[in-house]
Amino acid sequence: MAARSGVHTLGGRRLAAQVTGVAGERPGYRALAQGVRTLLLDGRIALHARLPAERELAVALGISRATVTAAYDLLRESGYAISRRGAGTWTELPEGARLTSVRTPLAGEDVIDLAIAAPGALADELSAAYAAAAADVARHATTPGYHPYGLPELRAAIAERYTGRGLPTLPEQILVTSGAQQAMALTLTLLGRPGDRIAVENPSYANALSVIRQLGLRPVPVPVTEDGWDAELFGATLRQSAPRLAYLIPDFQNPTGRLMPREQRQRIIADARATGTWLVVDETIADIALDVATPPPFASLVAGRGAEQIVTVGSLSKGHWSGLR
Repeated sequence: MAARSGVHTLGGRRLAAQVTGVAGERPGYRALAQGVRTLLLDGRIALHARLPAERELAVALGISRATVTAAYDLLRESGYAISRRGAGTWTELPEGARLTSVRTPLAGEDVIDLAIAAPGALADELSAAYAAAAADVARHATTPGYHPYGLPELRAAIAERYTGRGLPTLPEQILVTSGAQQAMALTLTLLGRPGDRIAVENPSYANALSVIRQLGLRPVPVPVTEDGWDAELFGATLRQSAPRLAYLIPDFQNPTGRLMPREQRQRIIADARATGTWLVVDETIADIALDVATPPPFASLVAGRGAEQIVTVGSLSKGHWSGLR
């Protein structure tokens, strides 16, 4: 995927290789359209990216141009592509688009499923943690057990962990949700209104884009290329488009895996402060660090006022075990 002047253009050979992986060799027009939809919905190709010219993709796939034309027509009819006169065909998401299939993860002790960012649990540590938690059940059972903001002890423990990582945090600043997806939905519902603009990385996490669409927010894409983020372009987007919110995944970005450098984080914070933009920072994958240290919280880089316009979303299941849900 190439990026020029903030525009993503999908190369014919690269898209052909990706489509072949999900639609098979020499796909028919329906299989080709479904393949592009699948790649778009799971984040493997970017939203608002320019698709290859029909002839270029046909040659790369070894199929007729008429087949590609029919596939593009089907994508436009279903809302997954738009055409601009003289500018080609671009990927799009229809209103209310959702993932259309449930994927069964690979299983087995000798298998690592790279399609999902969720490791298996350490069995001994998990058993010990459950045993320790079970010892407290009787004490909590004597109460109604309803804590809208989360169990006080849990909020205090999470706040202590953030403080230990360099972001002084009070328990009152912590809201425990049923998962990062709910945290995203609550945050965007509280801070945004239908029609508000929200800057998003392109490509980004498909499920987050789905929430954004469902809430009626208007995504403003900012490219994340093979070289990472362009902080200057990001700042220009905030100044020119004036989005009320910006959604970022600075730690091992989904789906590119990129880690945002410290100086780029500081620049984005400064630009967001200058434009009054709320930053919704997704740190759900921050703990899955293999060859580098776990990054400090994004908000820990804020000097003085400004942290009040950063909402950090974390996750227990991503870094420990998805079965905790």
